[in-house]
Amino acid sequence: MGDESELAIAAVRRYAAALRRIQSRLFDAYPDVGGIKDLMVAVRHKKTLPREGTSSTGVAYAVHGAGCHMIDELGRVVDVDVVDDVEAFDAWRIRRFLNEQSDARPSVEELRAAYSHLASTGELLEVRAGHWYALPDRWRKGD
Repeated sequence: MGDESELAIAAVRRYAAALRRIQSRLFDAYPDVGGIKDLMVAVRHKKTLPREGTSSTGVAYAVHGAGCHMIDELGRVVDVDVVDDVEAFDAWRIRRFLNEQSDARPSVEELRAAYSHLASTGELLEVRAGHWYALPDRWRKGD
């Protein structure tokens, strides 16, 4: 693989690691919330949580149309949509994360190739071919 490919793969892995950490900390604060779908239900239907807030663990969140935007205490921003009942992300969400994190920002095409590669190795799961991907441990389809 070329340098650009390696940079893109490393960028996707940074996003995935940040997403995993931030979600874990958010859900630690809300034991009844097992995922973004549960958070959306708590906000929209049960009305037990506000649409926007900050958890006791320091993660700010904002539920939006199809998912949730999360920010940790260091200002790292991750975002997921619920796609086909799965917490998923795309290249644009990774680019937004990278805009906050570093100078090295792979193109959308390089990111798509990187997460496609990572899906082929099992590091990510493909939700919709070439566009939406998920963390294997956040695969919630059918819940």
